[in-house]
Amino acid sequence: MEPIRVSLIGELYDCVKPLFEQTVRADGAELVVTRSLSPEAMRRQLTAWEFDICEMAFGAYLIARARGADVTAIPVFPRRSFFHTNFICRADARIDGPRDLAHKRIGVAEYVQSATVWARGILEHDFALNPGKVQWYVERAGSGSTGEVLGFKPPPAISVQQTPGGKSLVAMLGAGELDMALVGANAQSQTGSALHPLFADVIAEGKRFYSAHGYVPANHCYMVRGSLAREQPAIVANLYRAFQASKKFAWQSLTGQKQEGLLFGNEQLARTCESFAGDPFAYGISVNRTMLETVVELCREQGLVRDKPSVEQLFVPGIE
Repeated sequence: MEPIRVSLIGELYDCVKPLFEQTVRADGAELVVTRSLSPEAMRRQLTAWEFDICEMAFGAYLIARARGADVTAIPVFPRRSFFHTNFICRADARIDGPRDLAHKRIGVAEYVQSATVWARGILEHDFALNPGKVQWYVERAGSGSTGEVLGFKPPPAISVQQTPGGKSLVAMLGAGELDMALVGANAQSQTGSALHPLFADVIAEGKRFYSAHGYVPANHCYMVRGSLAREQPAIVANLYRAFQASKKFAWQSLTGQKQEGLLFGNEQLARTCESFAGDPFAYGISVNRTMLETVVELCREQGLVRDKPSVEQLFVPGIE
C-alpha cells in the first residue's frame, strides 16, 4: 500500500529533529515537513489551512476550536519552560520580586501567546498579581499576530495596547518605556546592568514551581486536521508513536554526547530538571492531565475562550 502523504509545519526543536529529518519515520506516512518559526507557522495555518498538522499554541488551538474549526490535536509538547522566569526588569523600576508588579508597564509578545498565558497565570495564582492592575503592552499585533488572524480581542477589563509602531520589547525596556518584559536573558545581555531578571535564581524558582505543581508547563501541541483524524486514525496514531520515538532518539543522542544543556533548546531547564523524578518532558494525556487542565482553565480565566472543554475532547481518541 502506498504511504499516505501528510503535510506538517512547525519549528525544528531537538526533540522533533529526528522525525523532521526522517531519521525516525511514521509507518504508513510520507511526512512532508515545512520548517518555520512557530509564530509564522501558526499564522499561515490559521489563515489558509495549508497543512494537515501544525505546531500550535494552546490558546490559539482552543480559540480556533471554539470558533468551529474542524481540528483536533495530538498530545506532543515540543517545548516546555517555566515561562514566568523569562521576565526581565529595569533596574530603576523598583521591582524586587513578583509581588512588586501592580501598576507596572509589562511587555509580552502577544496576549494569546501561550508563554504569556502561562506567565500571566502563574504571576496571578502563585504571586497574587491582579492582571487588571497592570498596563500590558504587546509587540505583535495586526496581520502578523495570531490573535488578529483569529479575530480575538482582549477582555475590556484588561489594559492591552500595542507597542508604538510595533517597537520591540527589548528596545522599550532599554529606553525605559517598559518596566518589565517577557524577553528572557538575551535582553539583559544586550543592555547590561540596566536590566535584571524578575527571579534572581531562575533554577530555584523552577524547582519551587515544580515542587508546588508537579509539572513543567508546555506551550504548544500539534493541531491536526479533523478530516485526517477521522479518515486515517491509524496514520495519526503512527505519527504520535513516531514523535515519541523521535524524542527518545534525540535524548539518547544528545546525552550520549554529554550535551544535555542543548536538549529542547533550554540549558537552564535541562539543569533544573536533572533532579526531577520521571520524565518532565513526557508526551501523552494521562501523565500531563494536571498541566493540561491548568492551561485550559487559564485560557478561560484570561478571556481566550468561554467554555472549558475536557482534556479528552481536545485530543484524538485512543491516546492516553
